[in-house]
Amino acid sequence: MNPWKPKFLPLPPNTTVKVVDNRMLILGLDELYRNAMKAFESETLLPCARKVAQTLQVQPAKLSAEGYYHETPALQEYFRWMRSLQEEKESAEANVRHLREFQLLWDVTNSPLYGRPQREGRLFPFGRDPLSQALEDTKPDWSVERLVKAAYDAALEYDDISLVGLAARTRDPVVLTATRESVVLYAEVVTLGYHEEPKFRYEWCVDEALEATANRFIETFNRFVPGALPRAESANAEHYYKAYADNEIIGRCVRVGKTEDGSQHYHWAIAITRSSLLEYELAVDEFWSKTIWTTERYREAQGSPGRMKFFQSSGIPDEEWGFL
Repeated sequence: MNPWKPKFLPLPPNTTVKVVDNRMLILGLDELYRNAMKAFESETLLPCARKVAQTLQVQPAKLSAEGYYHETPALQEYFRWMRSLQEEKESAEANVRHLREFQLLWDVTNSPLYGRPQREGRLFPFGRDPLSQALEDTKPDWSVERLVKAAYDAALEYDDISLVGLAARTRDPVVLTATRESVVLYAEVVTLGYHEEPKFRYEWCVDEALEATANRFIETFNRFVPGALPRAESANAEHYYKAYADNEIIGRCVRVGKTEDGSQHYHWAIAITRSSLLEYELAVDEFWSKTIWTTERYREAQGSPGRMKFFQSSGIPDEEWGFL
């Protein structure tokens, strides 16, 4: 049983004006993307992955599903097929390039939704988004503060329109962690009663440059799932505000890097600290571990979102403290 009810996203006071700022835009877009992508993967991409794997006589990977892929059997299956296909060599393309199923998977994995494709001799590429680039540029000196700055610089340098690229432009580590967990399968890992609802006015306070770049991401995604994501503009402020409010990001955990020999894995997770009896603040818990921690595992280890432990200071449950 999952005890998590992580509804601690900070919302403005209950006034008639609801302001949509940069964080709300990207986390709202993240929620809308996740919902649309889950359906697209389950209904359209899963049969494609099965067909390509069957043609290549590939078996599904025996791995824990990272990100949101643990949520349904179909998503788990898709995750495991894709992880196996991602390990196939580039030479296998000759046997499947004629398949429309391969062509669709190729288009998705090579799209700017996930950064710059890095094939590196594999059948499908991983996306090098600004966080991946930051990890590459700053290794081995990784820290949240340094990586957030480097990711912001990379987003601008490469004109990156990926979901992680949009998050990087906010320079907000919580937003960066949340979006990276949403694209974990495609991203590169470096080495009671009725009451009348009040009338609200939604105010759009998003930077123009971020809005324009977000719309490039939205247009790209909507080529795969037409009409799935609304444009980032003031007319859709209510849509993004409500999507932000619905987004359950607390406890999301994503592996963003690893040592060259694969013996240690570098993670970011979204945790909360209680600043008062009623107020919560979001923070990023960065830690190394000998094993891969998924969102599901991280949340289970926490037990309750109201009493979260920071692995970076408390140590990892049932594991000797890892790489420093």
